[in-house]
Formats: sequence, structure tokens, C-alpha cells
Amino acid sequence: MDDPLCRQRWEALELLCPAPFAQTLVLTTLARHFGRRVEVILSDADRNVLATALLVRHQHLWHVAAQLPLLPYAALRSHAATAPSPEQLAALLELLEHRYARIDLHLPPGWVDVRAALWRGWRARPLYTYQLSLTHSGPEHWSENPRRLFRKARAQYHFVEDAALAPALAQLVRLSYARHRRHPPLPETQLRTLLEELLPSGLLRLFGVVNDRAYPEAAVALLVHPPHAWYWLAGSEPGPAMTVLLGELWQRLQAEGFEIFDFVGANTPSIAEFKRRFKPKLRLYFRLEYDRSALHTLLRRLPGLR
Repeated sequence: MDDPLCRQRWEALELLCPAPFAQTLVLTTLARHFGRRVEVILSDADRNVLATALLVRHQHLWHVAAQLPLLPYAALRSHAATAPSPEQLAALLELLEHRYARIDLHLPPGWVDVRAALWRGWRARPLYTYQLSLTHSGPEHWSENPRRLFRKARAQYHFVEDAALAPALAQLVRLSYARHRRHPPLPETQLRTLLEELLPSGLLRLFGVVNDRAYPEAAVALLVHPPHAWYWLAGSEPGPAMTVLLGELWQRLQAEGFEIFDFVGANTPSIAEFKRRFKPKLRLYFRLEYDRSALHTLLRRLPGLR
């Protein structure tokens, strides 16, 4: 991404694939916080047929392109603005194989033809996300339990959009991960800094609900590119706050002309069950994995050597 010509070619594809996690600013900011380098690979430098921007680190003598926890889908852009053909995907994968010893890619939902990867010896693992049409996002479309909870608890909270929610969200994210016995993607202070750095771009918006003591009980960070919004980071205290927040949030987004809300993952059972109760549509996507040798496969599976 440091090369002006390569960066220009990548950004020329922006209008064809405007998802925020493919934006240069998001990629370079994440790379800095995770100690990575952004590298752009073009499968056809003349026509920009298919390109990817990867977050790369050095491992011993090798280059490793790993999927970061805050990058839900790989930064992929296609000149045709559609899922690539097997031949186009194969051309890109061949370039990646020559450059990287280990690679992880999360293909965007809709890019479900992974035959080219399987034929080349890559592994493909199915993953899922939920997407909600905002025209069918009101409580009348939900399951009974969240619908009743929302109507009962709604008056207890005040819905806000406020950039100043960044510290509260970082703390709520840390606490939510702890309850699920998982490590947060970044330490709380660093996560707060990341949010504050991305807010001026307009790609990130923060929403929350506060109680009668003006204390945020739930907050979310959305990555946005109208008419789509992505549920990027979220945290809440136990109770009805997140249900109230989502109900209020979807009304706001629909009024602003947004159409699709992506929950960004439905792969952790308890969290997926919470999301399912709002009656979203289940969408399939794939994680592609490549190891140049058995040694690289071993390194992938030994936590101390990753």
C-alpha cells in the first residue's frame, strides 16, 4: 500500500466494492494496531480484474497473511463488481501461493464458489453470518421473547449516537468477552484509540443506550456504507439493554435509508442464538486456508509458534 501506483490501482476499484473493511484507511489503521503491513495483490495489473489487500506479518523467514479478528471479511475487490469466476479466483490464489507461506482469507458472503481453491489444495471451511432487511426489522418481526423484552424495557433507556461512547464501548467489549471466556481483539485502551482514530472518517458510527443515571449499558460500533451497515463491535451489561439498543438502532438506520444490517458472524452458539431471535437471514461464507508445507500446517496448529 506504500507504493503510489499500487495504491492508486486498489483505490480505483473502490466504487465497485465499497465495503468499509476494504477501505485504505481501515486497513492501514488495523495494520498499525496489530503490527502488520498492508500488501496489495492484483491478479491482472492492466485490467484490475481481481485484487486483495492483505495484512501481513513476518514469521521467522516467511510472510504470513492472516485474517485479523477485526477484519470480518477479506479486503477483496473485483472489476466486475460481482463474485469472481473460478478462473479469476484461481489466478489470484496462484499469486498468493508464490508470495506467502501461510494464508487465511474470509471470502465475503455471496462468494460461495470455492472450487478453484479446493482444486489447488486449499482448505475451505464454511462460516455463517446473519443479515437483516431493515424493512422487516421492527419488533413485530422478532421472536416473542425479545419483542416482549423490548416493549417492557424501552422506557428505561435513552438512545444516543455519540462519538464520546468510545471509552464505554471499549470497556463493555472487554467485559462481554470476559463473560464468554474469550480474549478481546485488542486491549481496552488500544481498542478505544482505534475507535477514536476511525471516527473522523465517517466509516464508523457509535450508538448506545444510557439508563436514568446517564450510564451506558450497551453500545455498538457500526462500519457503514449506505445502504449497508455492519455490526462491527458491541458490548453490553447483562439484561435488556442490547435488545433495546438494536430495536432503536434499526429504526434510525431505516429512517436514514439503510437497507441491510450485517451481524458480522453467527459462529459462536450463544451469540448466534441471540441474533437469531430477531429473524435475520442466515448467509454462508467461507474461510480459505493455505499452507505451503506440512511445517507451516504444524506452525498454524501450535499456539506458541503462531
